Amino acid sequence: MTRSERDCLKSHIVQHYINVANKQKKITVNHFLQEKVPRRTIYYIIKRYDESGAIVGKPRFGRPKKLTTGQLTRLKCLVNNKTGKSLRRLSSKFKVSYKTISHQLKAMGIYYHKNKRAPRYSDKELEEILTRARHLYRLLTKNDFELIMDDEK
Repeated sequence: MTRSERDCLKSHIVQHYINVANKQKKITVNHFLQEKVPRRTIYYIIKRYDESGAIVGKPRFGRPKKLTTGQLTRLKCLVNNKTGKSLRRLSSKFKVSYKTISHQLKAMGIYYHKNKRAPRYSDKELEEILTRARHLYRLLTKNDFELIMDDEK
């Protein structure tokens, strides 16, 4: 449940408590139990309203985000579906640590992949590639497959 949904539920419960139930907790609780709202939640919201008189909570404070939303969208465009982007180069571009970039990418669901070098083949492995390709070709031509040969390894 998002914060706006919680605030909407709180205001709905408090308005029912004031207007319909004439500040009787039992009537309000029974009504919202039928709507599948937990009993403890209903009592907690009513108790907070009676004590403070406020429906929604006060704004919360905390450490500000290092990257703004505009920077996050720019980061997403730079990295999404691309391999080989250096986190350290990205971090210098956004003037934050590379760990911050890594955490933000993880939060956005983008998985970073480093470029990997292709393995070097020995002479024996190169010979095996040719024999295996020949074997595969013979196997596939028996079953009326169309095969397109390429000269790459």
